[in-house]
Amino acid sequence: MTPREQGLSVARGRLALLLLCIGLCLTGCQTETIFRPERIASEQDAQGEFDAGAGRAPTPRTLYATARLLAAQRRDNQCEALLTRIIREHPTFMPAYCDLAELRVRQRRIDEAIATLQAAAKQSPEDPVILNNLGMCAMLSGDHQEALDLFTRASAIAPDNARYRANMAAALGMMGRYEEALALYRQAIPERDAQHNIGVLHRARANYLAGNQPRQDATFNQPPAGLLPQTQPAVR
Repeated sequence: MTPREQGLSVARGRLALLLLCIGLCLTGCQTETIFRPERIASEQDAQGEFDAGAGRAPTPRTLYATARLLAAQRRDNQCEALLTRIIREHPTFMPAYCDLAELRVRQRRIDEAIATLQAAAKQSPEDPVILNNLGMCAMLSGDHQEALDLFTRASAIAPDNARYRANMAAALGMMGRYEEALALYRQAIPERDAQHNIGVLHRARANYLAGNQPRQDATFNQPPAGLLPQTQPAVR
């Protein structure tokens, strides 16, 4: 395989993993994109927040609402510039980091997304949402052990959030540890859904291994049956 073909294979693998991660959802949870905060969840809400701040000095929340409008209009360059400004002027405003990372993931700038979230983690090292999102970037980079470690830390901080356990299961599944993944899924969703998710993970792992050289953790085990996707927890 030529270097160009290898690069295309990795890009396809990252895209497939991204679609896998944002396409799955827990029973009883609203499906969302992986980095998207729940507050100001729609363009209409963002417009309302923007209008409410008209005539006043811009707060980080007002600037953030503007950035969300720009994102909805796919004006990525302006959105990125504004989110970068928010982070520079208000470094403890976590939603800006999450949206900036999401934008960079969408543009397949995974390393930059990781750097953005690592900067957020320096400001709020025990924020489970930031840890979760770093885990998702590790998944996209193919570092499933690192992803598992990050999801485990997020789950330890917020043990009532089943999404983090589901992400742990996804990382385990991508390493071929299907029985452990199934046990975690069973804590969060019905048996039928858990089995389905393991099947999805099995296919995703097969595609991943077909397009990438197997790593030392890539023992190919047969799964019990099916899989579940990941959704983004709320950013405070």
